[in-house]
Amino acid sequence: MIKTVIGSAYFARTNEFKIYNRQAKPGGVVFVGDSLTQRYPLSEFYPGVHLYNRGIDGDTTEGLSKRLNLSIFDLKPNVVVMQIGTNDLQVLGLPKEKTVENIASLITSIRQELPKIQILLLSLYPVNESTDKLVNKFIVGPRKNTDIQWINDHIRTFKGVEFVDVYPSLLDEDGQLKMQYSKEGLHLSLAGYAVVTEVVKPRLMTLL
Repeated sequence: MIKTVIGSAYFARTNEFKIYNRQAKPGGVVFVGDSLTQRYPLSEFYPGVHLYNRGIDGDTTEGLSKRLNLSIFDLKPNVVVMQIGTNDLQVLGLPKEKTVENIASLITSIRQELPKIQILLLSLYPVNESTDKLVNKFIVGPRKNTDIQWINDHIRTFKGVEFVDVYPSLLDEDGQLKMQYSKEGLHLSLAGYAVVTEVVKPRLMTLL
């Protein structure tokens, strides 16, 4: 059921990209990822920046690999901001090692097509695994912060990208995603996106 819904969203959103890309101008910034990117109100947090949102709800490293043309290459951006992988643990049930391998492969593909591009690789965000009444256990699913931290520890070593570690800024005193920054334990609230922006924006602006 989850994969069917995600597949429909993927198809609809990539069709939107085909239309949007007709008006796109090269040299901008493209944010790529899953729902955590799609729901990021970029134009509000980065006013005046020439940017595009190419996030898709429910997307995975495997899904992103199939849409690099539509989401990145057709736009001919100067900068890519990428955050992907949390849904590998839920939708695909991939081992964390495979997620790291897939992210490395995505970076290689981007570099081969656009050798001069700047890549900001964002850490995966924490989830809230607690019994807080606001946490939706179905949405959080099998994601574990220990797995997320393991993935982050490995992708931070990748060459040819600038790793931006947002993870610690979103934690509460118990090492969980702070509920003030979240809607249900996974997706971010506006307060959460404000924190992400505080970390990412200074790094991004140095590349523009």
